[in-house]
Amino acid sequence: MTASEHQSLIQRALREAIKALRANLVPGLLLQSLMALMAAAYLWNSTARHAFEVLAEIRSHWGLLFSFFGTSFASALLPEALRLLLPQSIQKEIGPSLGARLLFSIPLWGLVGMQVDLFYRLQYLLFGPSDCAAVIIKKVMVDAFIYCPTLAVPQVVCILLWKDHGFTLHGFRDHTPVRFYALKIFPVLVANWMVWIPLICIIYSLPAALGVPFFIVAQSFWVMVLTTLSTGFSKKS
Repeated sequence: MTASEHQSLIQRALREAIKALRANLVPGLLLQSLMALMAAAYLWNSTARHAFEVLAEIRSHWGLLFSFFGTSFASALLPEALRLLLPQSIQKEIGPSLGARLLFSIPLWGLVGMQVDLFYRLQYLLFGPSDCAAVIIKKVMVDAFIYCPTLAVPQVVCILLWKDHGFTLHGFRDHTPVRFYALKIFPVLVANWMVWIPLICIIYSLPAALGVPFFIVAQSFWVMVLTTLSTGFSKKS
């Protein structure tokens, strides 16, 4: 690839990243506001604190099973319930059946939830409890700039691209690894940074047992927002 081709690829990747930022700005701000309110409720409302502590105890008892089924329920079943509340004209759009969508989304988001749980445990082993700003910053940096660019975002982008092309490799053709990352993964990564860096700052500031429950709530809200937006866009197209 020549220097001019590299420059053209970088410019195109930046344009796609800006488009992704604009598309996710309002939902991202809503999600960040929700998480901030949840954190404030945990800190200053005794009823909310008790409810979150009960949830943390359930998570501690069931471990990875809680992460799998909690994330599956929140990120697969709740968005499908949301779709049922949308206008009938949108519900009847051409696409996979409800059963097919759940067969794909339940294991996908469940495994993502388990992976995040294991990653949070690894962070705790590496850096200990979040009892000072330095530890929180380390966890945020590792999460945002190592875990997300190398595993979290690429795996979801690749799996969804594979699904959107009928579970074939057609979506990966005509792309070198560098071009694929620049045009397919980088824009999603930039949007992810905008939305999730403030969220993980909140998550890592809370007791470790609350990390996964807060992640599940955030993930659920985010998937439901994207479900509404993508369904509306397909109606317009």
